[in-house]
Amino acid sequence: MAKAGLAFSLLAGLLATLYMIKAEALVWHVWHQLHPTDHHGLDLAHYQASIEAKPLSGYKNLSGITFNRETGTLFAVLNDMGKIIELTTDGVPLREISVQGVDDLEGITHIEQDYFVVADERESQLLLLQIGPETREVSINNAKLFRLGLNERGNKNFEGVSWDSLHHRLIVVKERDPKYVISVSGLYHPDQAQLNRVVVERMPQYDQAIKWVLRDLSEVSHHAQSGHLFLLSDESKLLKQFDESGQPMGSLALWQGFHGLHKSIPQPEGVTLDDAGNIYVVSEPNLFYVFKPQFKRPV
Repeated sequence: MAKAGLAFSLLAGLLATLYMIKAEALVWHVWHQLHPTDHHGLDLAHYQASIEAKPLSGYKNLSGITFNRETGTLFAVLNDMGKIIELTTDGVPLREISVQGVDDLEGITHIEQDYFVVADERESQLLLLQIGPETREVSINNAKLFRLGLNERGNKNFEGVSWDSLHHRLIVVKERDPKYVISVSGLYHPDQAQLNRVVVERMPQYDQAIKWVLRDLSEVSHHAQSGHLFLLSDESKLLKQFDESGQPMGSLALWQGFHGLHKSIPQPEGVTLDDAGNIYVVSEPNLFYVFKPQFKRPV
């Protein structure tokens, strides 16, 4: 009995240690580094941090971020301040936009022109907002609103949203319990005559891939040039790249010692990519990161 108890204690300790070091994510990441996949996406193995842990003074609870290719700037949301911050690609704040009537902003994506969609996690809803060059305040009373109706109010709902310009749809991730990826079409279309009704569909091709390796889903970013999807996990501290069929295509480890990081990213909550393939990550409470490829590769 004593030996059995000791064995059980040793096993429990081993499992706890493996969980603490995120062993499943580490093994997956190292395997892909040793067995690179030949594809037309981004070669994440050659990315290095060019800006690390830059604090955005005066702000807290950075949650989501998006790249606006028309202005060449970034827009980030603060999930308990009801604000959107426009930033340069070096992380310099340019302006604040107050969002009236929201409870828990978690994700943001630029669509085109002045149109953005933000995700309100607690209310499980998406808001189509118009933010012009001089906008300093927006209200949900003037927004097109769609409540997903898939979950009750809570803090484990929809964490991230990204615009898929190839298919004119939004891609939304649910954080956990369970975690999954869905598409939402019909909330916006460049040709307004094409709008009919909002259609919500599960994207099951990602279910198996995210089941064991990503402990949660914090954000999503669709890369138009390759058609690939990038899923960010706060708990695993990992950014994974998938092709359109759900096959994993590599990862970016957000841990100390990887990709030039001197310290692990504490709580990665938002990610976006620009047209050059640079990757921008924001972490609570107010940290800003940029990862860039060390050589140019066509996509």
